[in-house]
Amino acid sequence: MSKGDAILVVDIGTTKICALIGEEKEGKLWVTGMGVVPSKGLKKGVVINIEEATASIKSAIEKAKTQAKVNVKNVYTSIAGSHIKTISGMGVVALKEKQVTPNEVQEVLDSAQSIELPPDRIILHIIPQEFIVDQHRGILHPVGMTGMRLEAHVQFITANRSVVQNLMRCFEKLDLEVEEVIFQGLASAEAVLTSEEKELGVLLIDFGGGTTDIVCFWDNVLRFVSSIPVGGELLTNDLAIGLRTSKTEAEKLKIQFGVCLKELINEEEIIEVPGIGNRPSKKLSRKVLAEILELRVRELLELVEAEIDNLGDRTKITSGLVLTGGSALLPGIIYLADQILDLPTRIGYPPKLPGLTEEIYHPQYATAVGLLLYAYNSLETEKEEKAKGKSFWEKIKEFIRLKI
Repeated sequence: MSKGDAILVVDIGTTKICALIGEEKEGKLWVTGMGVVPSKGLKKGVVINIEEATASIKSAIEKAKTQAKVNVKNVYTSIAGSHIKTISGMGVVALKEKQVTPNEVQEVLDSAQSIELPPDRIILHIIPQEFIVDQHRGILHPVGMTGMRLEAHVQFITANRSVVQNLMRCFEKLDLEVEEVIFQGLASAEAVLTSEEKELGVLLIDFGGGTTDIVCFWDNVLRFVSSIPVGGELLTNDLAIGLRTSKTEAEKLKIQFGVCLKELINEEEIIEVPGIGNRPSKKLSRKVLAEILELRVRELLELVEAEIDNLGDRTKITSGLVLTGGSALLPGIIYLADQILDLPTRIGYPPKLPGLTEEIYHPQYATAVGLLLYAYNSLETEKEEKAKGKSFWEKIKEFIRLKI
């Protein structure tokens, strides 16, 4: 990253849009700009109104740019939703020099990309699972190894093509170039998981507003991802219905009094619930609120459990579970997660980057901070790829434009 360069990232959520600007100072990544606005034009992580979504994105970016006092034309953004799927692939190349070189690693990954995708899918990320040199399996770093044949087994994180196109159109309308679209769960993992957890085996659950992202690592390799179309917004909606109040007031009550384990609440605790319209407010036991939240959080965690059953061998998750996202701080959620998923659990906070340290140190900003770290760490690699030719994402963007 050259001195004076700035990175713009935009986390596109169902309930909020967060733009961050990062700059390198004294050899470190600083957060110098931040803009957070309510999200409009999105539902369960998907753009449903391009004009409204574009206006929300523009507002968040302008706030961040004003604070950082820089102008950035390229952007990294995030995506989530139940359309996110993984597909397995494999590539093979012959080793010309009887030794694995970086070029041949790239060739075998390019070979794996020749997989025939359904016409409605697009590749977001290529995640190598293992390399095989001749008959030797389980290799993660094959460069320098001797052999005749190199094989790569990979996982593709894919998205619905039209969903990606609509997201990119929002930025095109703002005259911004999208450098990369990143799965939100992968970005959150970049921010909150330690290298030791990734090595031993860890499950990450990111509770967003409209989606819940699931990511699993072991042996320092991303093994599984999923995104289910329910999140914190479901809790708010159910509170609004159960307490007969507006969604705005239900969200305030959730933040101020929310507990998802009724045993933590005394019967004597009373809260005031505003009425809808001109109806008077009413007093209710706080335990009613806790019962609604506990029921919904249990259902959400049971949906997560059904997803991770696809892992097969859950004993690989040695270090346990990490919860992040806006709903991760609900009192009682660690106990419920431990009970339902049978994994030791902690809350995932993003690292304290210099600059706007206190503003971003919250689980709800894990994805945005992870996007910034992802972009910063991959910038040198991107420059190397561009020096050799068009980058993977440049090719994808050209292909998308041809199809529009």
